[in-house]
Amino acid sequence: MKDPVENQIQELAWRQRLADAERAELQRFLTAHPEAKADWEVESQLTGLLGRLPEAPTVASNFTTRVMQAVERENAARNRERGAGGWRWLSLRVWLMRGAMACVVVGASCFAFYQHQLSERRIMAQDVAKLAEAYSATGALPTQDFDPICRLGDETPAKPDTELLALMK
Repeated sequence: MKDPVENQIQELAWRQRLADAERAELQRFLTAHPEAKADWEVESQLTGLLGRLPEAPTVASNFTTRVMQAVERENAARNRERGAGGWRWLSLRVWLMRGAMACVVVGASCFAFYQHQLSERRIMAQDVAKLAEAYSATGALPTQDFDPICRLGDETPAKPDTELLALMK
């Protein structure tokens, strides 16, 4: 419907029945533009069907006001159900949910810590077993050289051996 004449005729047909002069103008337009005939027939059939629809019932003059009041009442009721009055945080259900969540977190943390300790003990036991196996293979006691090794850390460092350094060059 690109043509303004067709748009004007169509708008007239929507609002009222076309007069003889308007029908004659429509016929001239349709003969000049045969591609618009199918669209015009569909539009006229649709206009006829819409014209047969019953009138919509009238609503009360304060309809909008009543609808808005009903919406406000519904919102107020929903807010009361949710506990928007400020005492919601004191409700037993909220505290039970928080307590349950805290128990789950503490329980999971304890379980993870226990598993970590258990893993560390296993690793330590394996290391001790390897060390014992190594000492038993050499025949030496682990504490045999303990005192001299401990005394090594207490001594102050000696002067550099200049003769040894000269030989290394």
